[in-house]
Amino acid sequence: MLKIIKLKKIDSTNDFAKRLFEYFNIDELNKTVICAQEQTNGRGTGNNKWISEPRKNLTFSIIYQPKNLALDEIFYLSKAVSCGIVDYLKALNIPAQIKWPNDIYVYDKKICGILIENAILGHRIHYSIIGIGLNVNQTNFDASLNATSIKLILNKEINLTWALNQLLDKIFHWLELLEQNHFDKIDQFYSNHLYLLGQKAAFKRDGHILNGKIIGVDQFGRLVLQTANTKDFQTFTQKEIELLKPL
Repeated sequence: MLKIIKLKKIDSTNDFAKRLFEYFNIDELNKTVICAQEQTNGRGTGNNKWISEPRKNLTFSIIYQPKNLALDEIFYLSKAVSCGIVDYLKALNIPAQIKWPNDIYVYDKKICGILIENAILGHRIHYSIIGIGLNVNQTNFDASLNATSIKLILNKEINLTWALNQLLDKIFHWLELLEQNHFDKIDQFYSNHLYLLGQKAAFKRDGHILNGKIIGVDQFGRLVLQTANTKDFQTFTQKEIELLKPL
């Protein structure tokens, strides 16, 4: 059963989730959702910040303990969460896609970001904190963010409580498939909605521009490319390459 903690203002829902472990154990916190109307220090991947207008979007974190998931299968958690978000947006007739490794795009613009932080204990995942920022009712964005929102796409206001409940239903549906080891279903849905699949794009690697065709994402979360100067496939981790733009 989900436990939802709603906050008016917090630094970061992921950081708040971590602080809860000072007082509770994972059995008590598993499937707890921390949702904030405003984040003062929302975080994205790496050193990036998640900028969100207060009381207009969904910014929340899920404390979750993956079951039967080996360390080398950890990217399937990101895949399952991405599938849940896309599934929710598709129910609104929004043609969302998954931009590797952890963004959701609509019409070449970012609508959602995902930040997953894992605590490792021995040879297994002790727990995960899944941070999600979904642009819902915000309509003004800095041009540098290349962002969009549900309201901009559908031209109507969305009730945030309703949106959160519907989105969580979809995410936990896909997490349940993950717990049941339905990797094939996750792989198929993920691949079918992978941004720029089969298309050429420009990437940044070691300070240089690399052009290549996106072939897919392997079971370890590495991007599979066919580069312009070879017919062979190459794999890249998130730290090795950055997707810049389609060609």
